[in-house]
Amino acid sequence: MKKKLWMLLVVAVLGALLAACNSETEDVSEGGQEADQEAEEVSGDAENTSGEEASVDLNRIRVVIGSSSTGGDTYQNADAVSRYTEEALDTNMKVDAVGALRAFDELGKANDDGSTIMFFHDMAYLGVEYGSFDQDDELENWRIGPVVATNPGNAFLTSADAPYDTMAESAEWLEENPDETITVALESGGVSEIVFDGYYLWVEEEYGTDVTDRIHAYVTGSQEDKNQALWDGNTDIIHGSIGANKQYTEDGVEDKIKMKFLGITAGERVEGFDVPTFAEQGITVDGEEFVFDKEFFFLMPKNVDENFATALNDAIADVVKNPDYEEDLNTNTYIVNHKPADEAEEYLLDKREKFRSIIERAPDLDEIAK
Repeated sequence: MKKKLWMLLVVAVLGALLAACNSETEDVSEGGQEADQEAEEVSGDAENTSGEEASVDLNRIRVVIGSSSTGGDTYQNADAVSRYTEEALDTNMKVDAVGALRAFDELGKANDDGSTIMFFHDMAYLGVEYGSFDQDDELENWRIGPVVATNPGNAFLTSADAPYDTMAESAEWLEENPDETITVALESGGVSEIVFDGYYLWVEEEYGTDVTDRIHAYVTGSQEDKNQALWDGNTDIIHGSIGANKQYTEDGVEDKIKMKFLGITAGERVEGFDVPTFAEQGITVDGEEFVFDKEFFFLMPKNVDENFATALNDAIADVVKNPDYEEDLNTNTYIVNHKPADEAEEYLLDKREKFRSIIERAPDLDEIAK
């Protein structure tokens, strides 16, 4: 009887020990799974799950943009494309308006998994050409992603009561009024500088230095800053866009802030807006019509995961076919302009080369700054 009780006691003890071990193993396993999941959520990962089709395993993608403004065309385009792309990639995309210098810095420090990418426009390479950005930021040092949109309303504006109605007329007005000057608000090293340079070189060719000596630059930053410079009387003309500035040109706007468009730099007029192109106004450089389309595209770390780059490229290819995305762009007078990553790289490098000659001949802003 004693022997039997002793055996039962041993079995009970062993059972308790085994249960404790199993429970501890379960806890460790669950804790390991939670830790793995947490690490994956923090770092993100881009992987090829099917062996053929790339998929993005990222909870969040940060899209840094080269503008600090949330009211300009860069943010509006970034927001539109991100809202549709995050659905296609089954993730969350957050647009972060940090400005160009910080955006490049963030991209340079980013992981190669695609968790931080950049969205910008032609200033990405123009800034390097003008010396506003470091040579380390040139296009060759990044992975160029797809081009997604164009702002055909890239424009110049002035106060509604200005004595001229186009950019060409502003030069004529200067010639007819030798005691007058014109100051143009623009951002150094970007789209506004290259289109200002096209205008300036045309005036020099057409009217000579007597007129260009009376054209000055007011160097400032965001679109809000340019607008305020006009309202404060610090400048006569500002660089802007139909999408960002049309609200100030409409009927009913107070006289003190009302503006009018002087011209756009795209090749064709924007439907619904009676704003002539530079080409229509006869503005040329070296005998050729001056046309500049402001285009928006993605940049990624140079060694970004191939599966992520493919997934983004494929997602954008679907997004640009979505009529809702096109409608969102058209609301702000932007248009779909898709070039997949491989075409985008060659296209942007060629475009950069085309405008280098203008940059080389353009005036130094420090010398003509107000």
